[in-house]
Amino acid sequence: MNQPVVKRNVVYMGGRALGFRCLEVMARYREHFNVHFVMGLRQDGTPDSDWNPSVLMEAQRLGFEILDVPSLKKTEIVELFKKRQIDTILNVFCDRIIPKELIELPGMEIINFHYGHLPQYQGRFVVTHIILNGETKTCVTTHYIDEGIDTGDIIFEDWIPVLPTDTARTLYMRCVEAGVGSFERTLQYFVREEPLPRKPQEGLGAYYKFEEPNGLQVQLDWDQEKIERFIRATTFEPISKPWLQIGERRYDVVAQAQHEQQ
Repeated sequence: MNQPVVKRNVVYMGGRALGFRCLEVMARYREHFNVHFVMGLRQDGTPDSDWNPSVLMEAQRLGFEILDVPSLKKTEIVELFKKRQIDTILNVFCDRIIPKELIELPGMEIINFHYGHLPQYQGRFVVTHIILNGETKTCVTTHYIDEGIDTGDIIFEDWIPVLPTDTARTLYMRCVEAGVGSFERTLQYFVREEPLPRKPQEGLGAYYKFEEPNGLQVQLDWDQEKIERFIRATTFEPISKPWLQIGERRYDVVAQAQHEQQ
């Protein structure tokens, strides 16, 4: 007799465009998993956004149970994870802090999807710094979560070029496309019951805070190449755009490259 398949007990935590898109992938594979509930950002997105849509509304549409709580650190949440025997957390661009008590649950695997090569680009919204630093390629890194910030062992690195016309927005959205592929490949490993690749991070790390470089201000005494790269790196409409000061007047700057790629 065939042994019954033991399905993984999964919690899906998602946010932004990647969390939204990968939830749809999760729905296609749902027969292979016990998806106990879906969690969204601390402040869920909006239905009409292409980069920050509502993950919770999509979860409801797809028929997933939702867990919407202020924090995962509460004792009752840890006990809920224990009671449901959760063994896998898929963190797909969710901003919630996963406490040590969940990380250390026996048999727990927590997997994260990150834009940027690790450990060189730890932190949030690193696509801006990837462009500022003049990189010609970057990757979506699939990795395990440990107690550090973006320090866990690497599973996959899916590389994409950084184009000389990329803005923060165009690079971000192409990372979304690569990340969807990374997520589906992870699920396929689980379905085949194959161990995921795993290797320690190598090299020196750099952590980037979620802040606006130079307040988004273009300095006119920079050389032309730096000005052009800074404009592209800080253009993510509608949430950020570079600007410059001439005399007492302030002017927003439009990155021509963004419009050429739309």
